[in-house]
Amino acid sequence: MIAVITGDIVNSRSVSPEAWQPQLKSFLEDKIKDTSKWEIYRGDSFQIETAVDTVLELALSIKALVKHSSNIDVRMSIGIGEQAYTSAKVTQSYGAAFILSGEAFEELRDKTLHMKTNDKDFDDYFYPILRLVSFIADQWKPATAEAMFYVLSNKNMLQKEIAVLMNKDSTTVNKALKRAAYDEINDVLKLYANKVKQCFSSSQK
Repeated sequence: MIAVITGDIVNSRSVSPEAWQPQLKSFLEDKIKDTSKWEIYRGDSFQIETAVDTVLELALSIKALVKHSSNIDVRMSIGIGEQAYTSAKVTQSYGAAFILSGEAFEELRDKTLHMKTNDKDFDDYFYPILRLVSFIADQWKPATAEAMFYVLSNKNMLQKEIAVLMNKDSTTVNKALKRAAYDEINDVLKLYANKVKQCFSSSQK
């Protein structure tokens, strides 16, 4: 059982790829050492194969990174399922996770985050939650997104340590995280991780 993120940059033509692509590439190189598991293609699109239990956190980290790096946004769909064929390039791999991610992407419409699995109860449960999370994340300003990116990327660090890392005052970082609804979103991440264990733990890699 794997998770697949399919994404693209919203209004990508309004900015140079240099505004977001090098940062996303560097982030993915750090997070996913196996470069066959992710690919940036067609200039403004990407696909990532990752673990089921951490895929939502990864997607939100990417959202924060893109919105911090520039005045653009990103749309992402998540598919959770089996992998039937593994290629040297993730965009050429195949299986239920890839199909579901593609279907979810087609269903995004005016949303920026959607998830699809073969478990209807799981999908129905998280559908309104993810709509709310994506609505909040869509409102992140660059400074707010920056704080979210650092805290999501350094979950083992205290906020005061993150403030030092960002070269900012602790109060400033704390206020940014409140505006970003970090505590509430972190609760959703915990809820997701627990729900995944209940629904998919027996079939995960």
